Amino acid sequence: MGFSINQKNNRKRQVLSEINITPFVDVLLVLLIIFMVAAPMMTSSIQLELPQGAAKSESEKNPPITISVKADGKVFLQDEEIKLAFIAEKLIKLTDSNLSNKIMVRADKRLDYGRVMDVVKTISQAGFSQIALVTEVAQ
Repeated sequence: MGFSINQKNNRKRQVLSEINITPFVDVLLVLLIIFMVAAPMMTSSIQLELPQGAAKSESEKNPPITISVKADGKVFLQDEEIKLAFIAEKLIKLTDSNLSNKIMVRADKRLDYGRVMDVVKTISQAGFSQIALVTEVAQ
């Protein structure tokens, strides 16, 4: 709170009722910094056994289709071996022409990268846009 001095009468002082917001802004900035630093640390590390839901999730309605490529170059759709030329036709038949199904591509790490990209290209040319490359979780 501040005082102002009236030029006409030195004895009379008036109270200014203006709020100084500088301390308020300082406190807000400090709180902002604290929350910015603390937010990434707020992930829960408590292991819980969550209850099972009754509703089916979207992934259960359209389960992903898995294509596996072995180190020797053999391609498998789900669990049966298939030639690369027939993948598109078989995928369309398997998904009932639903091109929004997720296709999971698993490949041996010793396999040539070009072979994996041939498989992905074939799937993409068939019209499927949700193609995921499956990897192992690093430990």
